[in-house]
Amino acid sequence: MIIRQKYLDQLTMYLGSDFIKILTGARRVGKSTMLLLLKQHLINKGAKEEQFIEINYEKLSFDKLKDGQALHEYVKERIIDKKQMYLFVDEIQELPKWAPIINSLRVSFGCDIYITGSNARMFSGEHLTYLSGRYVEIKIYPLSFKEFIEFRNYKSQDITKSFNEYLKVGSFPAVALTENEQLIDVILAGLIDSILGRDIILRGKIRDEGNFFKFAKFIFENIGNQTSANKIKNTMISEGHSITSDTVDNYLKLMCDAHMLYQCERYDIRGKERLKTNGKYYVVDMGLRNKLLGYKPTNLGHIIENIVYLQLIREGNTVYIGKNMTTEVDFMAVKSSQIKYIQVALTALEEKTLDREMRALNSIADQYPKYLITMDKIDLSQNGIIHINLLDFLLEKVKL
Repeated sequence: MIIRQKYLDQLTMYLGSDFIKILTGARRVGKSTMLLLLKQHLINKGAKEEQFIEINYEKLSFDKLKDGQALHEYVKERIIDKKQMYLFVDEIQELPKWAPIINSLRVSFGCDIYITGSNARMFSGEHLTYLSGRYVEIKIYPLSFKEFIEFRNYKSQDITKSFNEYLKVGSFPAVALTENEQLIDVILAGLIDSILGRDIILRGKIRDEGNFFKFAKFIFENIGNQTSANKIKNTMISEGHSITSDTVDNYLKLMCDAHMLYQCERYDIRGKERLKTNGKYYVVDMGLRNKLLGYKPTNLGHIIENIVYLQLIREGNTVYIGKNMTTEVDFMAVKSSQIKYIQVALTALEEKTLDREMRALNSIADQYPKYLITMDKIDLSQNGIIHINLLDFLLEKVKL
């Protein structure tokens, strides 16, 4: 197994704490593997196999433990007195009323508890009541470009060629671990089936699967475009599809809950408030997008914007579209009360393009750092605005 050190560091930071550690993210991003890596880390530090209680609700053999009392007894039977016990539970959303049950195990046995979940709805409603102040969330994402290169063991390959592969096949670990195109196609088809078919259509009780897939293709095609449920509805109706604004809202929520999409809200920089209209949506992985739409190396501006957005949230930023009166900046990234403004473009070598990108940043009156990210290798920095090459940013050679 290849160690994803950043995530392992986050997990070990909370070792032995009373918090329930919850790993969230789309299916197959590597949450279960992170638990295996943590287990190996602990064994290397002296822990024994019998100190681990492991449950995976994707396996049929654990179906009987979807009853809270049965799970309690299962854990109780495996507790070793005066030993630090570790409880790992995969795909916790498969356990009905999981939050009070897991909290009860925390109180009853003092286990160091780690759970994974593939759906954001697990944090809704009563779950937060039971776990308020008692958990930490560790968000796991598909591979960054830097991780993709590590997984494929690219040491001397042309970096631009590697990036083009990253854009084509995507960033799920299983995809990065093979270069067999047929196998990659099978993996991506399986991901589409499990995320769209199981996590969204089945769990969301969607009756019109055909209409949902038309919607999914539409939203994937329009990543990075400002939109709203009403606008999506009107556009789809104009193309001959029957859909309502409420249905669009429901589909968007289901896709975001399954970590297939991320919503980027607009933020009024001067008014210092979130805006509820005309946000953008970004897809979790380009490979999935290409599988659903067919690979088309076009619309690269929005694709690169999507890649930058994912890198920003990987680094722990909360990201908005920055509205500044009549102009907008692609991203306003907030982390630990620090703000950064970022414009993204495929290239800004043309004077007209550079002027447009810089104007959006120059119009912001505050003194927070401002950046322009493009594929260009020539330094285009000016007026205190720092230009960064996209690949240098993704390879973390330059930190914002």
